[in-house]
Amino acid sequence: MLPLPPGAKGPRTLVIPTHPGVQYHFCRSELPIYFLGHWDQFQYWRPQPWNVTNLFDTFAEAHLSFEPADHARVLAGADEPGRLPFSFPDDFDLTWLMFNWQWKLVRHETRGKKLYRVAKPAELDHAEWQELLGRPDVRVASFYPNTVAWLKETFGVTVPYVPLGLDPDAYGPWRGETPHVLSIIHSWQERGWHYRTYREATQGLATLHVDHLDPTQPTRRYEDLVALLRSARVYLHDGEQEYTITLVEAMMTGLPIVTFRLPGIERYVVHGANGFVCDSAAEVREACRALLSDEALARKLGAESRRMALRDYAEARWRADWRRILSEWTGVPA
Repeated sequence: MLPLPPGAKGPRTLVIPTHPGVQYHFCRSELPIYFLGHWDQFQYWRPQPWNVTNLFDTFAEAHLSFEPADHARVLAGADEPGRLPFSFPDDFDLTWLMFNWQWKLVRHETRGKKLYRVAKPAELDHAEWQELLGRPDVRVASFYPNTVAWLKETFGVTVPYVPLGLDPDAYGPWRGETPHVLSIIHSWQERGWHYRTYREATQGLATLHVDHLDPTQPTRRYEDLVALLRSARVYLHDGEQEYTITLVEAMMTGLPIVTFRLPGIERYVVHGANGFVCDSAAEVREACRALLSDEALARKLGAESRRMALRDYAEARWRADWRRILSEWTGVPA
């Protein structure tokens, strides 16, 4: 049996490498987490939480190219240089899954409990959803209320809604001394959201767009991103869902938000209260210019962002929700 990280208690949870930001925040649950890899592959995204055990002794560049078949091979017990000995699923109380390929990776294995943290309804087709929701070894949860509502409407199944949680002490205080518009979205141009509108709206304005996956940009570690959030005057948000981790990070820092109109965005950005919700490039431009030129307005809206984040997205509430849900389901006290 794998050793427990000192001080960690609750279900022994296997995490397969996934979206680094979401993975990092889930791993801050303080549960005993076993990472199918080595955290150094995400070193510039987020620091390794104390309760995480690496199942690989070292990080190799080849791990960044792992396909589902490579993870399946490791789970099946195939030798991997530097891999700690373990047996899947017997050595774990829970396997945490985020992407559809991860669900399909363990779909054949009915032993061991699995949590599927769903983001978008389109991740699986209708038949796959029916199978997953009917499996006694699987539970589903989401941090998107629109997805929770869709599952209820489509399948009559109520799944837990667990909004993201952040450590309030890790973000802020906001200073806003750099009068530019900050956005942090990887692969924005390729994803085809509002990138062209962004370019039109911000032409001639001071901007900084951070893309972790753009090889022409410098590598920015987590602490660098926190510093950028503290210093920027305005945060510009976009996404395919109602919010992203970085939006909540910007709110927790105390930034005023300018956002494109997205389904459900009003839960996070209240027009005129903590930012502006925009329908066109002209509206985005007007909102950004107003905040860049009026520091007092930016400070007022940013203070409301921080207040909303403390109310709705504090890590203590988030951690308690996850630990309660997973402890009740697995029967392992947390």
